[in-house]
Amino acid sequence: SGDRRWMRIVGKVKAGREGGFESIYAVMMDVTDQKQDEQRKNDFIAMVSHELKTPLTSMKGYIQVIQLKAKLGENSFAERALEGAGRQIERMTNMINGFLNLSRLESGKMVMEFRPIELSAVVKDIIEEYKTTHADNRVFSNCEPGLFINGDADKLDHVINNLISNAFKYSPSNSNIYIECFEQDGKAVFKIKDEGIGIPAENLPNLFERFYRVESTHTKTIAGFGIGLYLSAEIINRHNGTIWVESKVNEGSVFYFSIPLLKS
Repeated sequence: SGDRRWMRIVGKVKAGREGGFESIYAVMMDVTDQKQDEQRKNDFIAMVSHELKTPLTSMKGYIQVIQLKAKLGENSFAERALEGAGRQIERMTNMINGFLNLSRLESGKMVMEFRPIELSAVVKDIIEEYKTTHADNRVFSNCEPGLFINGDADKLDHVINNLISNAFKYSPSNSNIYIECFEQDGKAVFKIKDEGIGIPAENLPNLFERFYRVESTHTKTIAGFGIGLYLSAEIINRHNGTIWVESKVNEGSVFYFSIPLLKS
């Protein structure tokens, strides 16, 4: 008919008496409808995310201008209110970027641009930004310099941002957050420890699954769709790395990821 169809094939080769392969038998399934539904879903997410980003960008620009005027006019309330509005726009932008990245990942359009980068340099820039915008918590960092990896700086920026953002989200005000970068077994390791609400042991195995969220009285009021850790895990996997977590309820959480060091 000339139509393009998607097929899933599961097969097995059969060996003959002399050890050579003589035949193959297989089951073919037409999965075109499922693939088309998946493509429509990804296209819809990409379209909606793109459309939402346009007004948010304009709103952020207007708020920055008004914020500057409020600062010059010494209107402290307006300045604080605009800072809060700016943070909410940043949060919504991050959610939209998460959906866009999810759509790209599932449609095979997430392009990784690998080059030699120093892990501590990426981490340092992000920490400085959080120290400026999140003064309620104290951040202590100890990142060993010279840990070079073959990585995509933008994608790793997304992972580190997500882990630090979660540490702030799930920690009480006036608590401590500890960040470390160090070498272990030929790998660069990133570690972040918080003093937050912690995660029940039964939820830990599913934490990096798509759309998975820990349901509790503490998390009901915290925004999120359960895609941040899933995307982080996928990005680290594409760096030939590993991501994992250690946590106890009411004792905080420790998230890690490791990526092989460059040999030269």
